[in-house]
Amino acid sequence: MLGEVVKGVLLGAVSGAIIAFTGYLKSSTVEKFNWKKARQTIIVGAVIGGIGGYFGWTYERAEEWASNMGILVLVEQIKKAIIRRLPKK
Repeated sequence: MLGEVVKGVLLGAVSGAIIAFTGYLKSSTVEKFNWKKARQTIIVGAVIGGIGGYFGWTYERAEEWASNMGILVLVEQIKKAIIRRLPKK
C-alpha cells in the first residue's frame, strides 16, 4: 500500500516537473534561457505533480482542483518566500 502511494507521488512529481520544464522552454528563447527560473518552474511542477500523485488524480482532475483552489499561486508564493530567505551567494 505505502509503495503504491510513494510510486504515485514520484510519478506525479516527475510528470509535473517535465510538463513544467517543457512549458518554460516554450516561453523562453535560447538567448533568454535562465536556469534559475527554469529550476524554480521545475520544482513547482514537481510539487504539484507529487500532490496529484498522492491523491491518485488524473491530469484533468488535478488541473480542475488547481484552478479551483489556486494551488499554483499558493505554491509559487511559498517558493518565492523560501527563496527570499535563502542566503545570497
